[in-house]
Amino acid sequence: MNQKFRVLSLSGGGVRGLYTASFLAEIEHLSGKKFADHFDLIVGTSTGGLIAIAIGLGNSVASIRDFYKNNGATIFPAGIVPRFFKRFRRIAYPIHDNAVLERLIKQCVGEERTIGDSKRPLVINAFHAAGGKPVCFKTRHHDDFKKDHSRKAWEVAMATSAAPVFYRAFQAEDGTDWIDGGVWANCPVLVGAIEAIDRFGKPRDQIDILSIGTTKTPFSIDHGARCGGAWRNVSMKNRAVVNLLMEANRRSAMFMAQRLIGPDSILEIDRDVDKGGYEMDDASPNALRDLQALGEDDAKTHVQSLVARYFQAPAAPWSPMV
Repeated sequence: MNQKFRVLSLSGGGVRGLYTASFLAEIEHLSGKKFADHFDLIVGTSTGGLIAIAIGLGNSVASIRDFYKNNGATIFPAGIVPRFFKRFRRIAYPIHDNAVLERLIKQCVGEERTIGDSKRPLVINAFHAAGGKPVCFKTRHHDDFKKDHSRKAWEVAMATSAAPVFYRAFQAEDGTDWIDGGVWANCPVLVGAIEAIDRFGKPRDQIDILSIGTTKTPFSIDHGARCGGAWRNVSMKNRAVVNLLMEANRRSAMFMAQRLIGPDSILEIDRDVDKGGYEMDDASPNALRDLQALGEDDAKTHVQSLVARYFQAPAAPWSPMV
C-alpha cells in the first residue's frame, strides 16, 4: 500500500485545548496506537502548538490532558473580582499573568529541551510583534532551517500562546516579542498542507490531514455588533471580534486547504456546541468536565475510522538535517 503523508493539525482555543487533548488521549487508549508513531508532520497553533510540542517531545497524550485538567484553573483563574469590573480592566491590561503560564509550561515540556529534540517534524505558528509578520517555528526537516531547532521548547510554546487581550506579548530571552499565532493561523491546516508540498515535496494527492479543533459554536454577527461602534464590537459580553476572527480563520483556512489538496484529503473533527459555547479562559469545574467529556465522546465515535485511515502503517523514518 502506498501510504500517504499524514499531517496532524491542532487548532488554538485556550483552555478548550482540553477537548483536543482528551480526544487524542482517548483515541490512543482505545486503539493502542500513538499519534507520534503514525503522523509524518504535526502542526499546531496556540494551545494546539503546546500540545504539538509536547507530543513531539515524547510526552504521553494522557499527561497533556491531565496538564489541562490539573492546571486550567491556575492558568485562567476566575478570581473574586466581579466580571463587570474585570471587563473594564481588560481595556488597559491583559487578563491573565504570563508568569503563571510560563512556570507551568516549563514543567510540562522542560526548561532545557529544544524544538530540535522533537521526534517528529513540527511547525508551530506565532507572530513577530515588532516585525509585524507571521512566523513558523520548525524542526530541522529541511536544509533551509538553520536556527529554530535550537530554540527552547518552552519559549516556542509561550510565543505561540501569547493571545492578545488574554496575555501580554511574550518576550523571549533574545528580546524578541511574540504574539499568539492564532491571529493568522488559528486553524493551521493550510500551513500543514503547504509545508507538506513545499518542504517535503509531497504530491498534493498523497497528503492526508487530520484537523482537530477545540469546539465551535453556530456563528453569526448579531445586529447590534453589525451596526454598533468599537465598544459594541469588543464588549466582553458578546466577544464578537474574537469569535469572528477565530471562525473566519477556520473557514478560510479549511476552504483554501481543500482547494489545494482536495476536500477528501482533509478530515476535520470538531464539536459543535450550543451558541455561547466555552470561552477560551473559562476553566470552571463545569467547563473542564464538559470539555473532557466531549473530547472522549467524539473519540469513541471516530476511533474505528481513524485507525483505518491513519494508523495502518508507521510514519516514515525521520531524523533532523545535520
